[in-house]
Amino acid sequence: MTSRTQDTSAADRLRAQHGPALTIGEDCDLPDDLLIELDDGAHLTIGDHVSIRRGTTIQVHRGATIAIDDYVAIGENCFLSAMAGIRLGAGCALSNYVDLHDHNHRERSAANVPDGQTTPWASGFDAAPIIIEPGATISNKVSVTAGVTIGANSLVGANAVVSHSVGPDTVAAGVPAAARRHFDGAVTPRPDHRRTLAVGFFGTSIMEHLEGFNAQLVNQANLPEVGAKVTVEGWHQRGWVHRLALGLRATFPHLDFDIRNHGEGGATSRDIAGIVERDLKTGAEYDLVFLGCGINDVWRGFQGRTAEAVDLAEYIGHLDTMLARLSKQSRQIVVVNETPFGPIDTPAAVASMNQELARYNHAAAQAATGHGAQFLDVFAPFTAAARHLAGGGEAAATASLWSDGVHLSELGDALLLRHVEQLLDRHRTIDRLQDYPRLERDLALTKYAPMFSAYRPQAA
Repeated sequence: MTSRTQDTSAADRLRAQHGPALTIGEDCDLPDDLLIELDDGAHLTIGDHVSIRRGTTIQVHRGATIAIDDYVAIGENCFLSAMAGIRLGAGCALSNYVDLHDHNHRERSAANVPDGQTTPWASGFDAAPIIIEPGATISNKVSVTAGVTIGANSLVGANAVVSHSVGPDTVAAGVPAAARRHFDGAVTPRPDHRRTLAVGFFGTSIMEHLEGFNAQLVNQANLPEVGAKVTVEGWHQRGWVHRLALGLRATFPHLDFDIRNHGEGGATSRDIAGIVERDLKTGAEYDLVFLGCGINDVWRGFQGRTAEAVDLAEYIGHLDTMLARLSKQSRQIVVVNETPFGPIDTPAAVASMNQELARYNHAAAQAATGHGAQFLDVFAPFTAAARHLAGGGEAAATASLWSDGVHLSELGDALLLRHVEQLLDRHRTIDRLQDYPRLERDLALTKYAPMFSAYRPQAA
């Protein structure tokens, strides 16, 4: 894109045409044929030193905002259309024929079109913000869909369709666009709205995984002497959930993760259903939820604690209730079936317990499918790993997936974690959850308005 002297006549014409609904900064390069359409309550902010080439259209619908920061370059014949909001960060570039639409037609369902109108807009629209962070470059003929964030410094290859968010310092390409490689990006301004993903865990002690804690035990510069006595100062949650949280933060350092571990030792599905209900009544919302239960439902029966045992029919009822409730306040649910029992009794007794637990796990898989949740089978890989370890050499013989036949050892945690991470990678779960949720356009305007308030004139 070449620069030229600011076309003051274009800027003056646009200011006169749109009045306070349009803000244009200093030293901008605007073409005579730039088409700007602003509906009632809409606002467009163009920062300083912005270059826009010929044939481009900027369309801001009722109440929405488009904010173009300083030193942004927009190529020929681009189309920007907002019903919620679009933000182009400082120094980013849109090449020719780039299309940014932060909204989509809703499906023509009976609920959306109850009177059967046949106009194209009868079903209404869903909307969610598009955020292009500072320094990002969008190549020719790229389409970016509602809710997507393209991270700072990232480069999107020509002809891509960006339907899910791209992290910073990333080269992405394809239909749909996916990361091809990452690089050490230049320093850019800190984003105004750093995303936080809320991740909830509801389950038993396998999720809770308490460990005793003393600060001296983790201070490498001041470890206690071998044989010394230390005081347990408290309990920390560790295990696979803690390790997953660390992995997410390391893999996605541009995101924040609000980890809420509601695991409870000894809990049956009856207990966990109560925990879920109490939590959701507080208004809690989640981007991602892991739900796992059943091992204590079965174990209590074999322990002779019949009053605490939960039969299969009741278990299914609790699962259905929890999934129905969680579906309303969570974007994605993963049902994790229970790991098998290890050597806590005679082999025949353990085999019977696992046979019964398999029935509960099968019911969990069916419930997950019925509620549109993802299902992760860890029973089968645990069974296989335990068989191979039992048949191995001396080193394998001393390794176990369990610390006591129910709770997991470090090896068991590592195996469970591996399968959880594989599931998240296979479905690009975190990438998808970086997208802003699409909402009915009026709800979207209300929900996302704070993201754009700094770019709109403040009331006197």
